Amino acid sequence: MNPDPTRPVDGLVDTFADQWLELGDPAIGEALVADPILVLGPSGTSAIPRTAFLSAVASRASAVDDLGQATTTLAGSTSVALGDRMVLATITWSFRHGDSTRELISDFLLERRDDGLRCVAYLPRTNVMDTLT
Repeated sequence: MNPDPTRPVDGLVDTFADQWLELGDPAIGEALVADPILVLGPSGTSAIPRTAFLSAVASRASAVDDLGQATTTLAGSTSVALGDRMVLATITWSFRHGDSTRELISDFLLERRDDGLRCVAYLPRTNVMDTLT
């Protein structure tokens, strides 16, 4: 694949960020997440099979849904094209539950594809699960 290197990445990153919130949809997970995906966790970065990653995302989404009245919305993003194939993005979401609002921030290494962006490395700075405890 040779994505158009002149296509601006900011709009692509915002589209990716909106879709990232829908990872529970199998078609979206398949499109957005590389197999394997590199994930930064408490003990370092590991290569995780896409199916295991999406299963963990589904469990996390279920825990958030159990809260009731919780919403997550895109607050902003920044991105830097790394050549014509890769993008480094920082995405910020606003997580709201009741009267509480928390900023969630993650960094992503994204591969440019003809149909959008695919995450090859997910580097969360914050964790929504910390908000739940």
